[in-house]
Amino acid sequence: MKTSFKIAALALIAGLFTHQAKAQEFLTGFQSKAVSTTNTKSAKNPVVTLPFYDDFSQSRVYPDATKWTDNNALVNDGFPILPPTRNAVTLDVLDANGKVYDYAISNPFVAEYLTSARIRLDSIFEPTPRALTPADSVYLSFYYQPQGNGNAPEAQDSLVLQFGTTTERQEFQYIEYQQVDIQDIFNVMQVDTLFPGDTVWSFGGCNPNLFSIITDTLTHLTQGSIALPCDSVFETVADTTWSHIWSVPGQTLQQFLAENDSVFFKQVMIPITDPRFFRSDFYFRFYNYASIVNSAQPSGRGNEDNWNIDLVYLNANRTITDGSIPRLAFSGEIPSFLKRYRSIPYTQYRAVGTAAINENFEMKIANLDNTSHTLNYYYTVEQVNGSQSYKRELNPVSIAPYEQSGFLKHTGTGESPAYPFVGQAFNIDPLRDSTSYLIRHYVYDSTCTPPLVDSMVYRQGFYNYYAYDDGTPELGYGVEPINGCFAVKYELATFDQLRGVQLMFNRTLNDANDKYFDIVVWKEQNGHPGAELYRQPNQRPTWGEQPYQFAYYKFSQPVPISGIFYIGIVQQSSGVINIGFDASNDNSQYTFYNVTGSWANSQFPGSLMIRPVVGDSYYINVDENNNDCIGIYPNPASSVLNINGIEASEISSISLYDMTGRKLHESARTSQIALGDFNDGLYFIQITTLDGQNFTQKFIIRK
Repeated sequence: MKTSFKIAALALIAGLFTHQAKAQEFLTGFQSKAVSTTNTKSAKNPVVTLPFYDDFSQSRVYPDATKWTDNNALVNDGFPILPPTRNAVTLDVLDANGKVYDYAISNPFVAEYLTSARIRLDSIFEPTPRALTPADSVYLSFYYQPQGNGNAPEAQDSLVLQFGTTTERQEFQYIEYQQVDIQDIFNVMQVDTLFPGDTVWSFGGCNPNLFSIITDTLTHLTQGSIALPCDSVFETVADTTWSHIWSVPGQTLQQFLAENDSVFFKQVMIPITDPRFFRSDFYFRFYNYASIVNSAQPSGRGNEDNWNIDLVYLNANRTITDGSIPRLAFSGEIPSFLKRYRSIPYTQYRAVGTAAINENFEMKIANLDNTSHTLNYYYTVEQVNGSQSYKRELNPVSIAPYEQSGFLKHTGTGESPAYPFVGQAFNIDPLRDSTSYLIRHYVYDSTCTPPLVDSMVYRQGFYNYYAYDDGTPELGYGVEPINGCFAVKYELATFDQLRGVQLMFNRTLNDANDKYFDIVVWKEQNGHPGAELYRQPNQRPTWGEQPYQFAYYKFSQPVPISGIFYIGIVQQSSGVINIGFDASNDNSQYTFYNVTGSWANSQFPGSLMIRPVVGDSYYINVDENNNDCIGIYPNPASSVLNINGIEASEISSISLYDMTGRKLHESARTSQIALGDFNDGLYFIQITTLDGQNFTQKFIIRK
C-alpha cells in the first residue's frame, strides 16, 4: 500500500457608542496583521525537544515557525506594557487577513490560537538520552497580561491553555491507476479475447486484489490500452485530543494590577504530572474567548479583547517555587534619542540641531535568574552609509532577580544602565537630504557559563516626514458626529513644502469604516488650528498588504509652509474613521479635535498615526520599528530573494519553511536565494547569525 503524507473597542467615555450622533471622540481596536494561515494538521510540523523556550524577542509580527504551528497571533512590543522580555505575543479578534473575524459576535467565541510545534515529551536527549516521566518534575511556565495598551477583555471572555496528544490514522484518498497495453494483458492472462463482463486483475507490481471489468469485446487485433487500478493512496491524518488545563477570565489592566501588587505580567507555573502527556507527540496551545462589542457604531467594531503572553518555558527539573530562567533581558519599546518626535525630516533636523535630542533615556532591563548578576551595559551608534559612529559603555552594576525587584532601577544622580546619557548629537551633513542610524544596545554577564547576553537594535531615521508614533498601532481613533474633525500639531524649524501625508487606517468588521473624508491643513491660531491652508476632499481609507503599512496621500499641489501647522481629517459621514492610534507614546498635547465648533485637546493619551511629508523626495516602507534591521527584498519575489542589513559572512544558516512549518531549504553564508524550484505561495525565512540571533519574516513567491 502506498502512503502519501501531507505534512478597542476601548471607549474611555461612559456610554459606549450608545448614541450615534453624540459629539465626542472615540478609541477603538486597530488592525495588526496581514495574511497568515493556521495549520490544523500537525503531525508533520517541526519537532522540538526539551527545553522549549520562546521569549518572542527573535521574531517580529509572526511567531517563530520552528516553535509554533500557527501564526495568527501578533509578536510585537506595542500592545504589551512592561513585559519581562523585549516582545510579547498578542491574541485578539482579527482573522488571517487582519480583519475582524466574520463570525465575531457579542457572545464569547473562540478567536485565535497559538499552538506549539510537536514536542518530544517522552525523552530527554542531553546530556544522556533517557525516558522522561512525571518524576522528572516537568513544568510549563509563562507570563500573561490582559489588555496592555489595547482593549480589555470582558469578564465573559477568557484566556485558555490546553494540552494535546495526537493519534495518527490512515485516511483513504483515491485509487491510483496505470495504463496497460491490451496485448500485455493478453500475454499475462494467456487469452486472445476478452468479452464484456470479464474481470482483469491488476499485475506488474500493483495490488493484485484490485481489478477492472471489461465493457467492450477485445481481440488480439485490438490496439491501445486500458486503465487498471494499481494501488490505494492513503494520507496520514493526525487527530489531536485537547484537554483543558488552565484558564482565566477577562479583566481590565487596572483590575489585574490591583490583584497582583501592581505587577504588569503574572507568571503561571503548570506542572505536567499526567502520564498520558509523556509521549513523542505532545502539544500545548493558548486561545482566547472574545466577544465583539454590540455597538450602534459598526465602524467601531475593531480589534478587541487583547491578551499578551511572554516568556513561555517548558523543561524538566523545575519546581513550583522557582520560575526563574538564566537570562538578562531588555524589555519594552526601544527608547528614541529624539525629544519630541520619533522621526523628523533631515532638512529640519539640520536647522534645529541638538535642540531635538534628549539628554538621556530610560532602559528597562530584567534579570530573570534566581540570583543576582553583574550587569554590563553599552550602546553603539552607527550612521548607515556614513562616517559617524561611537560607543558608550557604563560601569557594571549589580542587578537583583526580576521576581524580587522588577526591572533595574536608577538611583542617585548621574547615569546608569537604567538611565544612560545620549553621548553625541547626530551629524549634520548639508549634502544629505536623508540619513539613518543603527542604535544597538547590549547587556551581558561574562562571569557565567554560558555567558548571559541580550541585545536590541533600533533604526533612527531622518527621512522627509514627521512622526510622533513608533509605527505600532494598538488602537484606532475617530470622532462623532458628521463633519467632526481632528488634527495634529507640527512645527517646522525652517521653510519647506508640504507634499502629502502618510495615514494608517484600521480594518473593522465588514470594513464599516470605509468612508469618505477630507485631508485638511490648518494654520496656527492661538494654540489651535485656525484658517485652512489646503484641503484635499473625497478621500477614502487605503489598507496595505503588509502589517504596519502606511498609505501615502499625495497632495495635488505642494503647500508652502513654515512654523506651526496642523494636519488632519474632516469626516464626511457619521461613524468612527478608525485611524491608527499609538497608545504607547503619549503626545495628546499635540492632538486636537472639533465636534462642536471649537477645538479642544484630546483626552486620550497616545499619538495619532498621521505623518506629514515635506521636501522633494518620498521615502516609503522604511521600517524604524524593525528591531533586527535585517531585511529581505523583493517581497513578493519571483526568481530570487535578497537579504540585506547583514553581511553574508555573518550568517550561520538560512532556512525556508512553508506555512505548515515544513523546512524546504537550508543554506549558509549567502545573501541571495534562488526561488526557481518553489511554487507560488506564502513562506517563512529564518536567518540565524553567527552570534546566535534569529530573524524570522514571511514573504510571498509570485511568479
